[in-house]
Amino acid sequence: MIGSLAAVLLAGAAVWMAISAPGGFRVAGGGGKAATVRGRPTPPSEPVPLVLEMCATLLESGLPVRAVLRIIGANVPGYGSLLRVSRAMDLNVGWDRAWSQGTGPAGELEQTLRFTQLSGAPAAALLRSSAAAARKRAVREAEARGAEFGIKLVIPLGVCALPAFIALGVVPVVISLMPHF
Repeated sequence: MIGSLAAVLLAGAAVWMAISAPGGFRVAGGGGKAATVRGRPTPPSEPVPLVLEMCATLLESGLPVRAVLRIIGANVPGYGSLLRVSRAMDLNVGWDRAWSQGTGPAGELEQTLRFTQLSGAPAAALLRSSAAAARKRAVREAEARGAEFGIKLVIPLGVCALPAFIALGVVPVVISLMPHF
């Protein structure tokens, strides 16, 4: 009886944690649909700090910004919109209008390149510092998610462990201390 009660409580806690998780409940083995573009699945995009480092390296090698955008847009999954930005810049479209073609994770790249475009500062150093800032931000977000998980974990453990402690530890002691009738 107590074992089945503990099993039900554990199963309920597991379901509660799975449903309240940020991603929701997912069944392993492709329970959800992948994102598609024109019937083709879109590959996952590369992390922003890695792309910023690649851009910095390409710029340090002497390539112009347009060529860097073209290379990244053509070869890095998730950054295909940079091809449109590069083509718009090739047609001498204004900076704001050209970058309005860029979607997705290209925003941080655009902010850094905008500053270098306006100030004439070396782009590679700014891209590397933006990559370091993005990595620090990702670490802080991961730490926050970890702390949040610890808080969410307390409730199911309390719901499961406290009744088990009372049922297996306190109740037998109280029963043994009661006078026999």
